[in-house]
Amino acid sequence: MKSTRITFVEITVSARKSGVCPVCGIGTVRARKFSQTLNPWNVNPDGTRRTASQAREALMEKRAAWKPDFRHAKCIEVVR
Repeated sequence: MKSTRITFVEITVSARKSGVCPVCGIGTVRARKFSQTLNPWNVNPDGTRRTASQAREALMEKRAAWKPDFRHAKCIEVVR
């Protein structure tokens, strides 16, 4: 049996937000990468395939809605 490898194009958007830890008051920066691939299963609500610009637009909406947790790992343990 012969297998074929298909590589899909990945669209990425990075986000970086800064804030203050609510427990200790130290400034904190959080970063996250949002990504989607352009593949036959990545479709719009109407069933059509997403284009690169549509995928990027969806990622920008996710980036805008992202609310990071600015607590440090040690501060999370203190609150528990």
